[in-house]
Amino acid sequence: MLRVAPPDGSDRRGRLPGLAVTVVAAVVAAVVGVALVGQASRGSAVVDRQSATSTVRNASLDNAFYRCIDIQAHSLVRPGQRVTLSTSNLADVITLIKGTGSWVTVADPARSADVVLTLRNGQTGPGTCSGTVVVATSKTPDGRSVVRIGTGAEVPGQGPPPAPPL
Repeated sequence: MLRVAPPDGSDRRGRLPGLAVTVVAAVVAAVVGVALVGQASRGSAVVDRQSATSTVRNASLDNAFYRCIDIQAHSLVRPGQRVTLSTSNLADVITLIKGTGSWVTVADPARSADVVLTLRNGQTGPGTCSGTVVVATSKTPDGRSVVRIGTGAEVPGQGPPPAPPL
């Protein structure tokens, strides 16, 4: 059956009236506008929090701490030496990875390492990274253990750096 639309365009079956389309579009635009304003406000609050003096100070302290760990580890490990990280304390392993993970060559298996790196926490005096020092244990050709403490950097204070805000 062939159907022909009237010439005045009054056949609107299956289509929304113009007013309904306008209302739906206005509601969608309003919801999107509110969402954009909300996200912009939230973004502004995050930027304000991230640029606050205390956040910048804490981030600088965090950077200094891990740079100190890096420099001390570099003073203990020669290029090409295979390293293993002491697994006696998971927090120390994570700290060592954050400080040295970009350059250290990890031994596999661990028993084939030339140097075992660990952290000694709660230290006082100069030459510590906020009370932490990097310690290297290695074996001489005759089988003796040699323990050395990292040098070359220090960050005054005690304890780990403050956690960054989320």
